[in-house]
Amino acid sequence: MPGPAADAGKVPFCDAKEEIRAGLESSERGGCPERPGARGQRQNIVWRNVVLMSLLHLGALYSLVLIPKAKPLTLLWAYFCFLLTALGVTAGAHRLWSHRSYKAKLPLRIFLAVANSMAFQNDIFEWSRDHRVHHKYSETDADPHNARRGFFFSHIGWLFVRKHRDVIEKGRKLDVTDLLADPVVRIQRNTQHIQRQGRALHKEAACEMLCERHQGHILKVTLPGLHFLALLHTHNHSEKCCLMPHALSVSLEVF
Repeated sequence: MPGPAADAGKVPFCDAKEEIRAGLESSERGGCPERPGARGQRQNIVWRNVVLMSLLHLGALYSLVLIPKAKPLTLLWAYFCFLLTALGVTAGAHRLWSHRSYKAKLPLRIFLAVANSMAFQNDIFEWSRDHRVHHKYSETDADPHNARRGFFFSHIGWLFVRKHRDVIEKGRKLDVTDLLADPVVRIQRNTQHIQRQGRALHKEAACEMLCERHQGHILKVTLPGLHFLALLHTHNHSEKCCLMPHALSVSLEVF
């Protein structure tokens, strides 16, 4: 790839949470390398992805009932969006940014970046970096969708679990200077991070508001409500969300 080799110790845009998780897993195993394609390793399931992917396919099944009732313009619009998002992934993230198969001027890069964002397949930087890792370390633990881990994993299962630590470590050492030099890639990446941070801040503000309103009081919740609080606490444990009794001077009554 063009450009000087990226610093192996520090590459911008790496997923900090994935790096920290990989470091912890490595220290727990004593830093011992794993056998490539090992099937006995622990799978850290990303339940959010499982739920969202399940809802997506359930929606697709439900659409079979709606399609016969849809107007021609609606079907045409759906087909247009399908082609647009496909271009964002194939002509954009894959052929242009991952493989550098051709050159594109700014207007085309902006168009492909927008189309890629509509596909909901992560941002261009992460997609391209992981795809380059896939080609360089194909069928090893550094391959994000390593075929040696099974047919299901290599096609869709890899989206349901955390990345193997080798994927992260090798990805940090790749030359991605050409991606970093593209302002379109940087803006798309930063925009998605701002959106995630905005959702996190909104959730944290809601936690603090609940604490202030109900400090020292008894909260009456239904059993499903209690499950929701526990789930919210699980997803925010690193932020010390205050919705659980041990972090609040409140009592919970379940009914």
